[in-house]
Amino acid sequence: MPGTDPRPYLTDAKYPCGRDELLRAAAAAGAGDDVLGPLGTLPARDYADGDGVWEAIRSYNGAPLHDTAKEAP
Repeated sequence: MPGTDPRPYLTDAKYPCGRDELLRAAAAAGAGDDVLGPLGTLPARDYADGDGVWEAIRSYNGAPLHDTAKEAP
């Protein structure tokens, strides 16, 4: 399972929110690289709550993630 459960670090996130808000909230709560790294690899979309974020992280089973929005055409 990749990373650490981010939900304890996302209590101040304003849901629904995207990856940038998740990273901001987690960093402000003192999350380390084991939380911020997996959050940073999430697809750029809105997440309804912390459980949805954790499910998105776990669903990849450690596979490398990429953001297709950043890929060159």
